[in-house]
Amino acid sequence: MDETSDRSGKVARVAPEDRLDAQIGYNLRRASTLALNDFTAEMADASLRPVTYGMLALIDERPGISAAELCRRLGMKSANMAPLLAELEERGLVERNDHAQDRRVQVLALTKAAKAAMPAWRLKVRNHEDRFLQRLTKKDRATLLRLLRLIWSEDGD
Repeated sequence: MDETSDRSGKVARVAPEDRLDAQIGYNLRRASTLALNDFTAEMADASLRPVTYGMLALIDERPGISAAELCRRLGMKSANMAPLLAELEERGLVERNDHAQDRRVQVLALTKAAKAAMPAWRLKVRNHEDRFLQRLTKKDRATLLRLLRLIWSEDGD
């Protein structure tokens, strides 16, 4: 056990695996905060947050994706996605159209403006990740990505 003391001189016995800095959730949150702050600074001129960038990137990768499928792939609830889609549509970045065979389904596509901007946005995100992950080797990054996907992915997509 490690002994730690505060300014009052009180000593606490804490097992190494129970220390705050040994907890994965704490470290994920700290890393996430750093990533979010850097992403926000990098994408400030585009006024994109990680969630809206993720939506645009997935629509770019899968033109014609349904709103329901976008929710599923991003792990979001439709109630949370609806206002974000409305925001992106208002900004002239996303178009919603009726599905050719099923008018109840809306399919999503990037507008011409968003398609034109997407390569620059992807480059900004790469720059952000290079800066954020600068201490990691290419192999470390691949390992981190693989491990993070193991945590959240149900089916490996």
